[in-house]
Amino acid sequence: MEFVHLQVISGYSLMKSTITIDKLVQKAKQEGYTAIALTDEGVMHGTVSFYQECINQGIKPIIGLKVEVETGDEGTDSLVLLAKDRQGYENLVQLSSYLQMSEQGTVERRELRPYTEGTIGVLNVLQSSVHQPILQGRHDLLQQEILEWKERFQQGDLYLGIEDHGLEEERHLQVAMEQVESLIDLSVVAMNDVRYLNKDDDYVFDSLQALRDNRKWSGQIEDYTVKNRHLKSKQELYSLYGEWKPEYLQRTVEIAEQCKLELSFNERMLPKYPTPDGLASSDYLKQLCERGLSKRYGSSVTAVHEERMTYELDVIQSMGFSDYFLIVWDFMAFSRKEGILTGPGRGSAAGSLVAYLLGITDVDPIRYELLFERFLNPERVTMPDIDIDFSDVRRDEVIQYVANKYGQDHVAQIITFGTYGARSLIRELSKSMGVDQQELAYLMKYIPQQSSQSVASIVRENGDLQEYVSQSQQLKQMFRIASKLEGLPRHASTHAAGVVISEQPLMKHVALTKGHEGVPLTQLAMNDLERVGLLKMDFLGLRNLTLMERITNGIERTTGRSPFHAKKEEEDERTFELLRNGQTSGVFQLESRGMKDVLQRLKPNHFEDIVAVNALYRPGPLEFIPTYIKRKHGEEAVSYPHPDLKPILDKTYGVLVYQEQIMQIANQLAGLSLGEADVLRRAVSKKDYDTLAEQKQTFVDGCYSKGYSKNVAEEMYEWIVRFSNYGFNRSHAVAYSVISYQLAFLKANYPHHFLAELMSSVAGQEDKISMYMREAAEMGIVIRPPSINQSFGKFTVEGKSVRLGLSMIKGIGKPVIQEIVRARKGKPFRNLFDFCRRVSLKVMNQTVLESLIMAGCFDDTYSNRASLLASVPHAMEQGELFSEANEQESLFGDDFELDGTYVEVEPFPLLKALSMEKDVLGMYISSHPLHSYRSLLKENHYQSLKKAKLAQPKKKMKSVAVLQNLKTIRTKRGDPMAFITLSDEETEMEGVLFPDLFREARKWLSEEMLVSLEGRIEERNGSKQWIVDHILPFDETALVAQPEPRLFLKIVEEDEAKLKGIKKIAEASPGQTSIIVHHASTKETYALQRAFLVNPTEEALSQFKQLLGDRNVVLK
Repeated sequence: MEFVHLQVISGYSLMKSTITIDKLVQKAKQEGYTAIALTDEGVMHGTVSFYQECINQGIKPIIGLKVEVETGDEGTDSLVLLAKDRQGYENLVQLSSYLQMSEQGTVERRELRPYTEGTIGVLNVLQSSVHQPILQGRHDLLQQEILEWKERFQQGDLYLGIEDHGLEEERHLQVAMEQVESLIDLSVVAMNDVRYLNKDDDYVFDSLQALRDNRKWSGQIEDYTVKNRHLKSKQELYSLYGEWKPEYLQRTVEIAEQCKLELSFNERMLPKYPTPDGLASSDYLKQLCERGLSKRYGSSVTAVHEERMTYELDVIQSMGFSDYFLIVWDFMAFSRKEGILTGPGRGSAAGSLVAYLLGITDVDPIRYELLFERFLNPERVTMPDIDIDFSDVRRDEVIQYVANKYGQDHVAQIITFGTYGARSLIRELSKSMGVDQQELAYLMKYIPQQSSQSVASIVRENGDLQEYVSQSQQLKQMFRIASKLEGLPRHASTHAAGVVISEQPLMKHVALTKGHEGVPLTQLAMNDLERVGLLKMDFLGLRNLTLMERITNGIERTTGRSPFHAKKEEEDERTFELLRNGQTSGVFQLESRGMKDVLQRLKPNHFEDIVAVNALYRPGPLEFIPTYIKRKHGEEAVSYPHPDLKPILDKTYGVLVYQEQIMQIANQLAGLSLGEADVLRRAVSKKDYDTLAEQKQTFVDGCYSKGYSKNVAEEMYEWIVRFSNYGFNRSHAVAYSVISYQLAFLKANYPHHFLAELMSSVAGQEDKISMYMREAAEMGIVIRPPSINQSFGKFTVEGKSVRLGLSMIKGIGKPVIQEIVRARKGKPFRNLFDFCRRVSLKVMNQTVLESLIMAGCFDDTYSNRASLLASVPHAMEQGELFSEANEQESLFGDDFELDGTYVEVEPFPLLKALSMEKDVLGMYISSHPLHSYRSLLKENHYQSLKKAKLAQPKKKMKSVAVLQNLKTIRTKRGDPMAFITLSDEETEMEGVLFPDLFREARKWLSEEMLVSLEGRIEERNGSKQWIVDHILPFDETALVAQPEPRLFLKIVEEDEAKLKGIKKIAEASPGQTSIIVHHASTKETYALQRAFLVNPTEEALSQFKQLLGDRNVVLK
């Protein structure tokens, strides 16, 4: 007996099924099914992938939808709709869109008729309004309900569905159905509610329901209605219905035969641009390009420009993409008009001259030798793909413009699905199953963050984890469940960039769901949309463009002109000096530690160096960076695989850096067109073995025809294949290097504005702000503490310094900041009492005032923070009593002032004041706990972290620092050890505490405490770190200045280098011994400053003697 499953719910009905599309179709094929339906609850997310997977596996796909229908009473009827044809499919798309765009997610029965044309409906008897009339034998009411339902469908398209999942109420209904079936003018069909694939997955599904409902799960099935909802075999279904009602099974086949939906894919549904006066889109595009040619090049237009423009326009027109370019041009023109900063280009589109002339990109492809065929290849017609970067805070304005211009029903953003990963699953299952928190913390150490590894492979690859899990039945069950649930959609969200625009209303092709600000979301994810043939555009929000926009606006407000007004930024020496010094924190693409190291070794002096390093700094080609650097500096001879490649590889010193170089080589050596060369590039890059042999023959034949030997041709081809994976898209590298360079230019020439906006952009990220503040100090830029009279919400430029923003203070929100700025508009606050009188105390409560005081905001009105805090209640009370004086101030004159007598309290000790400051700011601003000890620390031979960073590896040193961060891990033997982050007033360093030391120290060691440590310095991954031998709480009483002998140095021959040498040795060996210098020729004697107090070790004395002579160095 044949059967077709007509009710299958997948994981796209979020958290209501454990089924993924690929496994569903695979299981159906294993069970011998020739057709199967997908009927998700109200959504059609999986239809395209389901349809294509079924076709690939030789199974007939049936597209359906499960909906809840309101029938007038309080309940809803459960209805499965199956598409018979294209009209039925489009009606399901319309219905699903209606359900998801409306608030209630249901449809009224009276509204159903327009959606049922071309569909078959199966009404679930148990979950419908006919259920009770059947059980109660109320035939008149039953027939009335049936009639209501039949009116919503064409004749013969409505069925009653009956289920058997082993529930008692289902059995009662079956008995009652036999009594009334002859009275009902509807056929009955067997249905099986499929929620998981295998029978023994019922407990997995039950645990998923617990996760969905956010409730505890005992490890046992608690809701027995979840059982028997697997993809039953034909034999299982025959045992339920075969002898009783075999016709119920047969009708599933009959329904499947009526469903003859065919979906077509890979069509191109490009939208049309509304041109003026009905002009052909290709003609209008040409007009715009001709205008752009004049605007971009003026009198410098050459035949090269005109020929390239004509060629590109011909290709664009022949491919039918003129409208596409006009649409992009239009919203880019809108962006410029509205002052929305856009990127210079992204991806291969930067290789198009037409895009440059239209203002879509801002990179000249002629100047930078970029190839159009890398973007649009006449030899391989594909959809165009122009991705645009916008300021991330204004991207939505552009999307809204597009939606308004082409119509809300023609434009949508794209849905994306967050899926269950190993880490999130284990965490959520642990919570639901009541796993101990310490046990969970231990498990989390073995599960990497942001990893795509499966649960099974993580356990399999880690013996310790495997052994640990195997000892607990609860953990074994949890990991089994996790392996079944991983990869399931967990929630839907909006794709970061994708937008679709269609000529026809979108709902003819794709179901929609609710988005935001009137722009809906597609129910299909990006890849499925492309299969359908809808055009996707990427509107990307780039944080660095927002940063650049804000820096530029700030400079223009201050100076009255654009920062790029005077010189070409690519020729700015300050910028190259900054890059050579690796001072690139906050600079797009260039701020990682590794990239800084590369820049310091590369010593860039040309824009092309930045392009190359952006292209090479990736896994794989990273290994060629040393070669590139050595050849640039003449430390290694530049060589080429063949002399004829020099014009192509000369710019990159013989290193193949860009994909376009592969195309140029194929064009130059083999005579391939650039389009053909791009086909070759794609084949070798993707290791497409089906076409590689053909491409090789084409290349070798081409080389031979141009006079190269077969051996040379084959060697060149093998060289291309070997290096093909290392090449990077030059168009993209150039475009993004422009952003990198412009930000570096701003940092080098306007560092105050740069750092103010950079730190404002990472508000709340204390580690980044601390790093940027240290860099500011290195650049000689003063960071001023927050002030009630000077600070705004964000960091601001104040003369030659940067003022901390009020939003940096914990607990200080936008309303508080706005109120402070409003109240001080007329004049600055005189003191705390004046402040409390003039601000609204409804906004400014006591906690807020105390945070402002602890952050130092009132220091410029009164410096005793302890007294300020003690005076808050009194000041607030006066403020409330005399707030009416705000309105009557003119009666009292400008000198009106409340009693400003502070409660007298001893000032806080410095460490306590700084500790409170750090509590509310996340960092030290006004000073540092070690600042007042620095001289004494130096006298006691404690090095600063900055000096420790300069030390030679293996050198033993001691220091005092703040323990910024403590991270405990376990060795392979299970022993705890720690990685620590240390900081002082100048910089940070990492350190390691091995198990023996950590075992003793962990009893008292905690973050934010001052510690004294001894150890040796080692280099790891290009950075210095401490290997700590001893660590103790810092004891300031141990820092006692002891009388020391003095070191007398005699300079016999006058030489400025001698004095510099003395100071250099003293700096390398700091201590508490004074240096007395005597100049023999001038008879002048003096003591060096305290900054050059020295520790007269044997090594230091030896260095002094080498510099000045043995007889001229005396310690006494």
